[in-house]
Amino acid sequence: MFSSFDLFFLLVVAVVFAYGFYRRYRLWKVGNPEQRTDQPKERLKSLWAYMMGQTRMLRDTYPGWMHLFIFYGFLIPFVIVVITQANFSLPKFLALPLSLLFDFIGALGITGILLAAYRRYVQKPENQTYDTSLGNLIALLVLLGIFALGFSIEGLRIARTQPEWVAWSPVGWVFSQLFSGLTEPNQVLLHRLLWRLHLLLVLGFIAFIPYSRMLHIITAPANIYFRSLTPKGELPPIRNFETAETFGVSKLEELTWKQLFDMDACTGCGRCLDHCPGAVTGKPLAPKKNWDSLRIHMEERAALRRKGVDPDGEGQKKLIGDALSEDVIWACTNCLACAMVCPVFIPCVDKFLEMRRYLVLMESRFPQEVQLVFRNMENNSNPWGVGLGLRADWTKGLEVKTMAEDSEVDLLFFVGCAGSFDDRNKKVATSLVKILKTAGVKFSILGTEEGCCGDSARRIGNEYLYQTLVQANIEVLKNYGVKKIVAICPHCFNTLKNEYPQFGGKYEVVHYTQFLAELIEQGKLKLTKSVDKVITYHDSCYLGRANEVYEEPRKILRAIPGLKMVEMERNHVRSFCCGAGGGRMWMEEKLGTRINQERTDQALKTQAQMVGTACPYCLTMLGDGIKEKGLEETLTAVDLAELVEQCLEKPPAEEKK
Repeated sequence: MFSSFDLFFLLVVAVVFAYGFYRRYRLWKVGNPEQRTDQPKERLKSLWAYMMGQTRMLRDTYPGWMHLFIFYGFLIPFVIVVITQANFSLPKFLALPLSLLFDFIGALGITGILLAAYRRYVQKPENQTYDTSLGNLIALLVLLGIFALGFSIEGLRIARTQPEWVAWSPVGWVFSQLFSGLTEPNQVLLHRLLWRLHLLLVLGFIAFIPYSRMLHIITAPANIYFRSLTPKGELPPIRNFETAETFGVSKLEELTWKQLFDMDACTGCGRCLDHCPGAVTGKPLAPKKNWDSLRIHMEERAALRRKGVDPDGEGQKKLIGDALSEDVIWACTNCLACAMVCPVFIPCVDKFLEMRRYLVLMESRFPQEVQLVFRNMENNSNPWGVGLGLRADWTKGLEVKTMAEDSEVDLLFFVGCAGSFDDRNKKVATSLVKILKTAGVKFSILGTEEGCCGDSARRIGNEYLYQTLVQANIEVLKNYGVKKIVAICPHCFNTLKNEYPQFGGKYEVVHYTQFLAELIEQGKLKLTKSVDKVITYHDSCYLGRANEVYEEPRKILRAIPGLKMVEMERNHVRSFCCGAGGGRMWMEEKLGTRINQERTDQALKTQAQMVGTACPYCLTMLGDGIKEKGLEETLTAVDLAELVEQCLEKPPAEEKK
């Protein structure tokens, strides 16, 4: 039982902990309000899966099991100790197995701590940076000390009482051998001293939590609970866009409380650095390091406010330019890799987007080459600047009807800017038209009435231009009563499906790979011609990570006779970006290695003859990567629609042509 001194010390620890936590809370509460408590059942399910189940942690074997051992090494013994301190008496048939479980879990906890120390101070994995400061070393030693003292206390009890159930405490028995030579009075005295030291160490560690990286013990589960439940590929609109006097974020307090909370939820595991295409290719973008910079900036601004100094005064550090360079902000490809591998669901895109919005809408400060892209979108509703009246020219000879000519169709084929204007991707659009006709699908296109979906404008930060494009498209779609849309571009697909509903545009939107996979399964498309080659498939970010379309493209490839498929090391959710997302398609890549070349190298390692894509951006970037590296005779970039069209069993009348 606790003595008066123990209770007093417990009170002191509670005060120290509460004060430390309150100081962090004050840093978060300066942010803008944001609703993150809706759908409580879904949030609790997430907490169970990702905290208790450690689902994302276990994707990486070594650090995953290491963290699992430490997590349950503390949680289960803590629960058992609380039960025993409450004088709750367990029946013998439960008490003995619990004793064995206590020893087993405790041993795993020690193993986890030793694995963590080895990984942090000896192994030091490439692309991951660990904080090896004295504070973190002390934290590991304290954790190890808590486990060692716990087993020492158990060992002293066994050495003194020699209980008949000693076989149920194997680790405790091993520790008991250290004290078997002591006299009983010395065993009793040492037991009391170690018990007291153990209590002080545990309580001291609890008090230490809000003042160290150990804060993630609390903030990480909270961040999982408060995570965004909106579609992964959806970006938020600007709040009060019509009446707002400023747009985007130029100082930390203009972020939401949740975005500030993210800084303290970071566990420092470094997974984001291993998967971020910017970090891997030597750009200044490195999520973990960027969050460290933002957290320091947040603390510095709070310290200035406590001193009565204006943090926005002359000579003070600014968010854009000091805490984060503009190179960092513009380097993000919006690929979502960081958010998908982060065990506590910290996103990058939302924060960088708000800073881009400020730079574009308030400062007119953005990469020079983007100016022409904006002008082209404003004047001709496409990034290339080709005349709007030429949007349907690619259909000549294909006998494709527009919605103006026939709106009584099964679906609308939303071609997108690339399929309409880019020579390479016109071939893909043409292939899809031939496939749909072969399958007997009744469809139309918008032709010259189709405008840019606005994806690039929004992700570069020009929300005004984006909303202008959106409203124009929604008006056209509304006029024709469009209900179902098939898109060839994952960026169009994502924008129409996940973001147009923000403005009243609600449709059934599918990507062409989903639609073709269904047609093949229904027997409406028969692939009979053999393709005796080896292909590797590149998961595009906004088809895969953003919308979880992974299997349909692979079903299509498996249906092609003679085609052998091999996977790149980075595939599915861990696929590597082509480098074109987030508006980067239209910006020069001046820093580090080119991302498309890095991905091309990854495809080359599979020894495949073709790299398949289902995205016009990816097709362009990988095709360029192959040319830049002089690999045209070794590797070819193809779109899945082209392969399907090549293998089709065509109607006899068409075969004669």
